[in-house]
Amino acid sequence: MTVRDVVQAATAIAGEGVDAVTMSAVARRLGVTPMALYQHVRDKEHLLTLMMDSLLERIEVPPRSAGSWDVRLRRFHLEVTAAMAACPGLASSRGRPTAREVPRLLEGYLQILLDAGFSPSDAARAYTGLYFLAMGADHRHAGYASPAMAPPAHEGLPATEAISAASAGVTRAQWQEAALDIYLDGLRAQRRRVARARRGDGGA
Repeated sequence: MTVRDVVQAATAIAGEGVDAVTMSAVARRLGVTPMALYQHVRDKEHLLTLMMDSLLERIEVPPRSAGSWDVRLRRFHLEVTAAMAACPGLASSRGRPTAREVPRLLEGYLQILLDAGFSPSDAARAYTGLYFLAMGADHRHAGYASPAMAPPAHEGLPATEAISAASAGVTRAQWQEAALDIYLDGLRAQRRRVARARRGDGGA
């Protein structure tokens, strides 16, 4: 048994949600005693961090040669959120920023935004919005993109009823991509405003 075996077993269990990952559950899946795992990982927090690294290490930050900034950002964000979807709740659980891959991917996001011409402060705000989009993709409401897409639990909620009815048949992944497209449209518009302001054109 290797560290990779332990991480793969835990990742398979985490397909049901990160709360399902316990040292006992991982040990049962591997056919060993829980104590045997401690030869490879310090504790559950260490295991979750290793899982995060395993999911993220295969993601390549798209280089400048891969296309325009928005094409690169869209591809990159979808790859990151797809990786995190393999273990629902992992990104939002305590301690994950200690994963070694997180700084690399954060640098990738910020560099793409700087390449687009955003100032450091605007790049920080743009990344924060993408972060919240990613957390939305990581929530526990399995099967739909957000609570707005689920049938209402109570009567007398006409807006929720209308939205959930209109959302029938649209997959969680399709909603996620639609939200990302809307966000990217906003970033493109902001970039155009900044460019006009620098030229002294003014305008909205």
